[in-house]
Amino acid sequence: TFKPLFSCSFSQNLTTSFIRIVMISALGSVQYGYNLWVIYSPTVLIQDFYNLTYVKLPVHNEEQYEIFMLGVTVSLFPLGGVIGALVVGPLVDSCGRKGTLLINSFFSMVASMFMVCASMIHSYAFTMFARFLIGISIGVFSTVIPMYLGEISPLNLRGIIGVLPHLSLTVGVTVAQVLAFRWPILMSLSGILALFQAIIVPSFPESPRYLLIQKKDEDKAREALKKLWHKDDVDNEMEEIRQEVPPDKEDRPMNALKLLCYRNLQWQVFSVIILMCGQQLSGINAVYFYTERTYLSTGIGKDSVRYITLVSTILLFIALLFGRRILLISGFGICSVLCVVLTVTLELQVHNPQLQAPPSSLPNLIITELFLQSSRSSAFVIGGCIHWLLNFLTIVTFINIQKYTGPYVFLICCPICCGSLMYILKVVPETKGKTFLEIKRNIPIQKKRKEKEKEKTELKRTLSLFFNCLGNNTA
Repeated sequence: TFKPLFSCSFSQNLTTSFIRIVMISALGSVQYGYNLWVIYSPTVLIQDFYNLTYVKLPVHNEEQYEIFMLGVTVSLFPLGGVIGALVVGPLVDSCGRKGTLLINSFFSMVASMFMVCASMIHSYAFTMFARFLIGISIGVFSTVIPMYLGEISPLNLRGIIGVLPHLSLTVGVTVAQVLAFRWPILMSLSGILALFQAIIVPSFPESPRYLLIQKKDEDKAREALKKLWHKDDVDNEMEEIRQEVPPDKEDRPMNALKLLCYRNLQWQVFSVIILMCGQQLSGINAVYFYTERTYLSTGIGKDSVRYITLVSTILLFIALLFGRRILLISGFGICSVLCVVLTVTLELQVHNPQLQAPPSSLPNLIITELFLQSSRSSAFVIGGCIHWLLNFLTIVTFINIQKYTGPYVFLICCPICCGSLMYILKVVPETKGKTFLEIKRNIPIQKKRKEKEKEKTELKRTLSLFFNCLGNNTA
């Protein structure tokens, strides 16, 4: 009988190759957090930078020009992220997960060079282009890293490894805060990380699931598993991956458009859309992108603001011990309450930093677990596009909405969090400790549909037997 590899202890699954792959892959998420803080948080640096270019361009309204240029420049980052999310699907299917990671590392180096040059030549047009390139790079990293790590991780480590991209993002933010002294130096570190990643990634094994299921190359898949787990006998691992290929081939390879129209996976796709919308519209982006502007307006010091991300990361680790579904429910529940609390705080000007704690890294982990290999990359494309499009809308609209609503701006997010919470309670299954096939079978609505189809089949069979017997008796 087949005994899954993933029933063993944590220490048995950890090899030096696996640890190295996880840590080096996470450098892409470090670059994500690093560039996120560089682009969004130091608003004073950005505004000072545009003050240098202002004298070169005659404008009638200095304040309006500054706000417009700041909004346009900042919004190009998520627009680049949309492009990155769109191209990652074809890339991971043609070049593999490892190949996409390597290609994007080189692209990230080029984008970082443009950012350094933009900060030195003081051209707002060049800066816009550089941020767009950075957005494309981060859009690819934010999609391929959780996909790659999710596919190579053993079952009992998948949740912990799924948290790593979010933790690495936090590390990147912290590093950017520490090193934010001079603009060119701040821009160059991301390229250095990408260079280091590009040197190490070629030694990584490709995703065994990708090799076996999509490329049908059993020999390379076996070699990748041997390299990953440091042993010659990988029959159990191969068998576990083979079980992900349904005998009826119902989960055939499909692009994002076909996946959106595929009836058998419509609830998984709808769940991805709901989770991504809930995550992006929970208010966390508004708090994060304009955290200094919002909190400093209430008199809170910059040092206090920096602890918000750290606390959310600690809570994320604690909550993962209790499963994905509980974390999703608690995350959106906390957001629903804190949107109201944050509104009251801003209204009363209480000098006490609040916390937005949405399920930041969970949607990507859930995408990995809800879909099988044939449709996983397309699901990540859909999720990534929604993530970055809503990211863009938040950036563009938040300041204008805040002008009209004042401290009540976060009340808009409360019903969105509540709606996401109700959907999770009704539809999204617990995925902790389950294989990909078990998760697919345990989606509540799909289970009900299969039961109804089974009942219809039994009814048709019974009626057919009845009429056959009736016809024989009549004859």
